[in-house]
Amino acid sequence: MFNLPIVQRELLIASKGLGSWLWRWIVATVAVCFGVFWLFLNSGASKAMQGDVFFVIMSWSCFTYCLLAGLWTTTDTLTREKADGTLGLLFLTDLRGYDVVLGKMFSGSLRSFYGVLAVLPVLALPLLMGGVTNAQFWRTVFALLNILIFSLSCGIFFSAICRRTSQSIFFTLLLLLSITLAPLIYFWMGGTNETFSLTSPAFAIYRAYVPLIGPALPGLGWYPLWIGCGLFTSICFLVLASWIVPKSWQDREFSCRKKSFKSSYGTAVGRRNRRRNLDSNPVSWLVNRTASMRQSRIFLILYIAVTWLAITVYSSLDGRVEPPVIITGISLLWLGSLWFRIDLTRHTVSSISEAKECGALEQILVTPIDERQFRRGHFRAMASFWLWPLISLIMAPILFIFIQALMHPEILDESGLIFGMTFIGLMFAGLPLLSFFLDIFALYFSGCWFALRNHSFGKAYWKTFGFVYLLPTIGSIFLCFIGQFAWLVTGTIFIVWPLTSLQGNFRRVVSGEYGLPTVRRTSSPDTAKN
Repeated sequence: MFNLPIVQRELLIASKGLGSWLWRWIVATVAVCFGVFWLFLNSGASKAMQGDVFFVIMSWSCFTYCLLAGLWTTTDTLTREKADGTLGLLFLTDLRGYDVVLGKMFSGSLRSFYGVLAVLPVLALPLLMGGVTNAQFWRTVFALLNILIFSLSCGIFFSAICRRTSQSIFFTLLLLLSITLAPLIYFWMGGTNETFSLTSPAFAIYRAYVPLIGPALPGLGWYPLWIGCGLFTSICFLVLASWIVPKSWQDREFSCRKKSFKSSYGTAVGRRNRRRNLDSNPVSWLVNRTASMRQSRIFLILYIAVTWLAITVYSSLDGRVEPPVIITGISLLWLGSLWFRIDLTRHTVSSISEAKECGALEQILVTPIDERQFRRGHFRAMASFWLWPLISLIMAPILFIFIQALMHPEILDESGLIFGMTFIGLMFAGLPLLSFFLDIFALYFSGCWFALRNHSFGKAYWKTFGFVYLLPTIGSIFLCFIGQFAWLVTGTIFIVWPLTSLQGNFRRVVSGEYGLPTVRRTSSPDTAKN
């Protein structure tokens, strides 16, 4: 008999929890409210048009939810056990690797699965309104479940091979974005390979809800093959994770100390430079000690330089700037800014969270350095660390426009260009730039506060990135142009609130006194008699 004791135990615990029950109601309530809001806005249109557009919007919303579900559910399941040192205790029994992997995956993904099930009745409303067939609905449902399983298995795989949650989140997000956006960029550049395009989950969900009424799109017969390949890839991830987990917990920390010391502090010249920086900013070691963040910073700068150099050379050889080139450049710039936001959040949360776990924050506060000097030193170290990637992101489109103006001077002779560059440029470029800088400060200050308030890296990271960036981004998409101003308001809130909290409660949070009830001092009976 094929028995999975960890799966049974984790499912029983998760099903009895209040969070699993509450999450279904939250997701269903949000979906119903959005459906009512959409029907109210389009009350004058025909029922078929309402149902078709509503189904498309709900499908893409569910697609985003399923694609990112593995990031906040399964990426920290095994890495947290490794950090706590409890993963090896499970293998003292007769448990196998697949018992642990499947148990952690089912327990972490139960809320995500409940969320998808809660949205399905709302997704089926267009069947009653018209404009959507049964085949469209069921193809979309199976595609969403396939993407959800793939995201969860991808997260558990990187959680098995990585030792830190930050690394697991980074590699999972990198893989998901790569397989989703790379075929889209290839398509925008004029590619026509159907096999390569269907490797993207975005293309698959698009082909899933395409109606069969009228001429069908080419490549629609690839849908069953894509479902099978997705399930096969997910099974491969789970098999590899089950094979890796019994071996990964046996890694010796002592054998890796020399290697980690060299990778963390670099060469002798780099160590001397960092020692000199400690004299001016003693807190900089918290920021500069992580080798993976230094490597990610270098890769980000190389990505920006190589991609924009390729776009500039391609547009120069072509002799004119085509709209697909501009769309591709904007997409690559947005991907670079997303990379910058993710790494900045990961770096901020990990530096504070690891220092809190190992007791370094308490040791720092007993030195002559007070909390105000610590906060300022940490901010200066982070600003110095991420200065060059920020300059690269800002200067890449400016240099592109400057080079194109030099090589194509006839563009400057067009009437109304000055007005367009001043007014329209400020509206469509200045506002996103202001939102980008607000995001940077909001992610930093919120990351510091959530890292102090939460005991695990995963919770602090997803509270920061979810509340500060993901939710405002989704809201700005639905609110169209007004969403940019809503983004400015939320960014300001997430700067002022954590900054004031850090200034007033930093020492109390580090010492563990924050949130405790204040005990009033009462006089003793002897004192009262006197």
